[in-house]
Amino acid sequence: MPSARSVIACSLLAASGAASAIESARPSTNAAPGTIESCVDRQSIRFRADERRAVLDAADAASVSAALIRRYPVLERDDLAPQRILLWRKGGVEWIYVALLENPARPAKVCFTATFVASRFDITAPLVVKYFGAAISRE
Repeated sequence: MPSARSVIACSLLAASGAASAIESARPSTNAAPGTIESCVDRQSIRFRADERRAVLDAADAASVSAALIRRYPVLERDDLAPQRILLWRKGGVEWIYVALLENPARPAKVCFTATFVASRFDITAPLVVKYFGAAISRE
């Protein structure tokens, strides 16, 4: 469970619409709206306040990243392996992994390279329980 300090930091981060310092602060399960820019084009992901999302810790991110690379080797080949992973319940319906990199155009911020339907990966169910609780995993 995130510390009070992390939750406050994330609330301020999300409220400003910025995605800076995302590695040190995990958005709460009831985060404010926010945006993450694309690393590859002008699109962005806009999060609604009611959408659950969490930045995975380093160990979980490494596990998910390895699973993504096994399924999509082009990520590693094109040097797009994620540095961080966001687990997001898009529209309150489906879980999505968002691959994050440090934004080369905006130091201290992140951008996303791709999104992946999380249900394709066996590791997703235990991560949903870990980050959001068993009740959410049954919704």
